[in-house]
Amino acid sequence: MGKFEIVEDVTFLLYITPLLINIFYAFYIWLVLNLPFNEVYIKVNNDNIVLLVSIFVIITALIIEIWMYPKDVRIKKIEENILRMRILAILFIILSLIYVLIVIIYSPIILNFFDLYLEGRYAILYPLFLLSLSLVLSNLNSIKRSLKLPLLIFEIIPIILIVSSPLLVYIFWHFKLSYNIIFSIPFLIFIIGITIFLYRSISEEKLKIRN
Repeated sequence: MGKFEIVEDVTFLLYITPLLINIFYAFYIWLVLNLPFNEVYIKVNNDNIVLLVSIFVIITALIIEIWMYPKDVRIKKIEENILRMRILAILFIILSLIYVLIVIIYSPIILNFFDLYLEGRYAILYPLFLLSLSLVLSNLNSIKRSLKLPLLIFEIIPIILIVSSPLLVYIFWHFKLSYNIIFSIPFLIFIIGITIFLYRSISEEKLKIRN
């Protein structure tokens, strides 16, 4: 087995480590502490060590691939890592929602779907971290040029608006605001970020056509 094949295997294991940690830790809590499934979800997704370890292994995987591969293929490896981060973020969101839905269906007590999901801080913050990091990596060149005000407005601000909207949902829910505020304001901020981002993209296409 060659060096690069070993690197690929190691980084693959690092990327699936957060999923394995969640699964085995949840199983351990349920088996040893004999907690109901809703409390298992809350305990796992509010454990700071689980969150920090999951962040650390992803950053480690990224650094390993950047350092171990030749310079001429590093951009390609970064792009591959961007895709992996986004897939992992989507997986975490989907699996968290499925687990919460199963808990709601089979729970002997009445639970609110959104309340239970939002109580899992890690289930929100970790996908947000992955999506934010992937967006930063995919816009490295733009960030380097962002000392100019127009580029700051059309490159950095949309990213901040887009990635902050899920975090605002959690913050508003934490302060027990009404559901209209919890979902409407972050959604509006998300739409504004997308609009600015699309406006920039359309402007660049028009400029290319003129040239």
